[in-house]
Amino acid sequence: MNKKWGLLVSAVALSAMLVTACGGESKDQAASGNSEAPAATTGTAVNIEASNWKFNQDTFEVKAGEEFTINFKSEEGFHGIGIQGLDVDIQKEGSKTLKIDEAGEYTIFCNVICGPDHGKMVAKLVVK
Repeated sequence: MNKKWGLLVSAVALSAMLVTACGGESKDQAASGNSEAPAATTGTAVNIEASNWKFNQDTFEVKAGEEFTINFKSEEGFHGIGIQGLDVDIQKEGSKTLKIDEAGEYTIFCNVICGPDHGKMVAKLVVK
């Protein structure tokens, strides 16, 4: 009987964490006014916005050999981005300046477990 209660409590706690991960800012965060990160403007800007459970575009393009800045912001819920094969790890909001010399495609993904459709949050960075 105790084992069943332990499993039930664990399941409820896990569900609560998943639901709050995609919830909005807390009242303290909203009141502090720190919800805006300054957008970087080095070279080309790639503006990626996340909402529950998608990015604002399916594909983002940059030119090989040119410096560009990724500006990321969670518009709805709490999300982040990682880019497969690149040193990008931004959560909630922020910027990262990169330069990729070779053409190719990279997968952009949400790196914060954010709810039932978390696995569907993908886009492409195409370097031409």
